[in-house]
Amino acid sequence: MPHVAPPALPVVYDARARCVTFFSPALGLSRSFYIYIPPDVDDDHPAPALYLLRGHEREWINPFEDSSRGGRNVIDVYEAQRAAGRIAPLVLVFPGTSSDDNRIPGMLLNMRAPHLAYGASGIGSGRFADYFFHDLIPYVESHFPVIAGGRARGIVGFSLGGAMALSVAARRPDLFACAGAYDGTFLYACNRGRSIRKRDRVVANPIFDAAYGVPRDRAFVAQHNAANLILRGNREALARITWIVAYGPESQEPWQSNYYRGEHLLACLRARGLANALDNPALPDGDHSWRTADRFMNLTLPLYDRALRQESLRAPDCVRHP
Repeated sequence: MPHVAPPALPVVYDARARCVTFFSPALGLSRSFYIYIPPDVDDDHPAPALYLLRGHEREWINPFEDSSRGGRNVIDVYEAQRAAGRIAPLVLVFPGTSSDDNRIPGMLLNMRAPHLAYGASGIGSGRFADYFFHDLIPYVESHFPVIAGGRARGIVGFSLGGAMALSVAARRPDLFACAGAYDGTFLYACNRGRSIRKRDRVVANPIFDAAYGVPRDRAFVAQHNAANLILRGNREALARITWIVAYGPESQEPWQSNYYRGEHLLACLRARGLANALDNPALPDGDHSWRTADRFMNLTLPLYDRALRQESLRAPDCVRHP
């Protein structure tokens, strides 16, 4: 009989995080995510979920994702905060939001031109918004000890993950108690939030061909850009979210900081009378690295925890799905 190779096992980036693969009806294929469940969380003691975004599902938990990280990751940050008594239990969820090779970002929207991914593995139908809202969140809440229903969820991201996190929260403020971004790659909103800046080098990048279409569907992009959504969204609903935004210093522009994009996003929040939970959003000595992204999480985990605890108290009847 011909030799048949066994299926490849997932790479173990951190033994504390479980790799889960499930079928997504929206994408029409199987996708993987990692999940970290603290030892004191179980079916009888569920916890709020914090979703952490970047591109590939490994990035937040890979201690060597870049050379700056020094063999540590965000789970180490979380466990140090727990050991110090600064936060209560949180389940950390790490979804994949890109092609399997991390070259084509899904942007957590239903792609305008998924055929321009040219069959890249992990893209499928390109309906990443439907995947996230209708497949992933319900799957997590029906299979793991997290508080389901209500808004006992948080979302945070780094770089493009930050842009996705704030976009997702602004699109569905009914689902999240808090939303954060470190050095988010936000697009500039124009015309009171009705459009985006035409000459934005980020929008023109070919990696977004599948997500935004060719030529670019600028109205579609504006409909999914965090700054536009904040300027145009329901203020009362947006005000229920704790916004947590930071970025690298101006001195690190343009290659190691999204300072100006972060400043623009905060200006949009202020225009709606919405506050940033951080008084000093430009992190001193920060840069566009995992070292600083982890430092951001160390600074802000108590803010997510506080917002999620308050939301859990508002919805005491929320339980795990059967």
